Amino acid sequence: MNDFTISNSKGSSLLEVMIALFVLAIGMLGVLAMQTRSIQMNQNAYQYSQATALIADIYEAMLTTPSSHQNYKIAYEETTPAAVACGAATSNCSPSDIAQWNLHHWRTNIETLLPGGQGEIAALPSTVGGYRISVRFVTGYSDATDEPVLGEVALDVSI
Repeated sequence: MNDFTISNSKGSSLLEVMIALFVLAIGMLGVLAMQTRSIQMNQNAYQYSQATALIADIYEAMLTTPSSHQNYKIAYEETTPAAVACGAATSNCSPSDIAQWNLHHWRTNIETLLPGGQGEIAALPSTVGGYRISVRFVTGYSDATDEPVLGEVALDVSI
């Protein structure tokens, strides 16, 4: 017959398993941190692309009424213009009314789509018919003093 003897186990297998689990846990925490950072960066990129699309939107609106492009100037500090009833196809609106309608909807879209979003259109003094269209918003980041970091997209255009 065969003689089986049981050797004394010293717990080395348990120690190896615990070390392997510890290394696995550290690796999983690293993957989780990368995923979290990826989501933050993706959200930030989305906000910048929204701001760019909103700038293109108001620029196209300015091009549709070139005779009243001077009515599109608005500073960050100014309140959003009141809505004018120019949305219907049968409404009879002046170019100034159309500019006010466009600015109202542009500013409303900025405030809706971007956290802390603001829009500005300023004349460029060095260019006749030149404007700087800017959109700024609060990103998901904060600086060393825990103040929110603002993102801004600006485009210089000529009408």
